[in-house]
Amino acid sequence: MTSTLRLLPFVLLVSLTACDAERSRVVQDASAYDDFIPATTLDCEDGQSVRALYPDRKSVDLTIDGETHRLKITASGSGARYTGGGLQWWSKGDEAMLAALGSGEEIAIHPGVRCAPRTSSRPDDRLTGNSSGQVAAAVVETYFALVESGRTDAASRLRADGMRQDLGSYLTLGAQVGAPGRVTAAAGSLYVDVPVSIYGRHTSGEAYLKGGKVVLRRAEQREGTSADARRWRIVQFRLETYPSALRPTR
Repeated sequence: MTSTLRLLPFVLLVSLTACDAERSRVVQDASAYDDFIPATTLDCEDGQSVRALYPDRKSVDLTIDGETHRLKITASGSGARYTGGGLQWWSKGDEAMLAALGSGEEIAIHPGVRCAPRTSSRPDDRLTGNSSGQVAAAVVETYFALVESGRTDAASRLRADGMRQDLGSYLTLGAQVGAPGRVTAAAGSLYVDVPVSIYGRHTSGEAYLKGGKVVLRRAEQREGTSADARRWRIVQFRLETYPSALRPTR
């Protein structure tokens, strides 16, 4: 399929508890927020601080190292994603991911660093930095955002096998990404599961709905491991088709 995929004009609300309780922890879309926080200061995992001011529901002003950048809201599968000035700000709840946009990128191929409010009392993951499950979830969100826009070449760089997603049978494709599970370690690698549901229509016109988990892996932080090896990448899709009664009807 060579044309850009169109996002479905509806919001999917599906109970995912039948397969796994964690799938029900789906992040709310930006439109679900009653009010934006007027201004807040967040500390990022790379040591820098960001002041975020939301003047309206469609933009954010980020002040970094004394310089303010105006970013505009753009399409995202979950949370609120803003881009502008070579930056991407992907907020979910009271946290966000700050990433640099490469030349020609509309969606940052690397999710960047996680930023959290200084006053947040939310416990961190068992492992911090790039080991964070939140960073892995951002990789999954980025993957599906790229696939939804037809940029399968860029999306393939987020997979361990480097394969391009085959879109030949899809007319429309949407995805909802949930909260990551616990990061585990085995044989020098870290693993995490991220719940996801995928929905839309095939080129035949038939609606589909799949749910399950995406498994990601990265190398542990050890001497001699490269920065590339320490990036989260998708190693497996564990998806199953939901019953026809749960499939979208529009």
